[in-house]
Amino acid sequence: MIKHRGLIKKWTGLMMPEHIQRLKEWEETIEHEYPKEKTDWELEEMQQTIMAAYHKKCPLEFRLWRNDRWIIERGIITAIKPSHKQFIVDAELSVKHIHFHEIQQVTVIYG
Repeated sequence: MIKHRGLIKKWTGLMMPEHIQRLKEWEETIEHEYPKEKTDWELEEMQQTIMAAYHKKCPLEFRLWRNDRWIIERGIITAIKPSHKQFIVDAELSVKHIHFHEIQQVTVIYG
């Protein structure tokens, strides 16, 4: 039988504050990770997804970059305003206005 005389407990006590600090730093970097520039292929794919969902009245999940933060909005597109460059999305409890330039990812919600 091997006895480690409490070495494991000793070192985990010393490492925990460092781990917590690293996790906080990591969480901040994820939250402030800036969006990448979209390629033409990605923009076209998002446009096709949005237009198909708009005509079929399917719910969508939008991943948005707004005010230097990532935001997720869900709802059904009820109108498209090309002059204002925005969608009007009917969410569960309210109506949202989503600008074209804020959209980073679009996913159709099945179910």
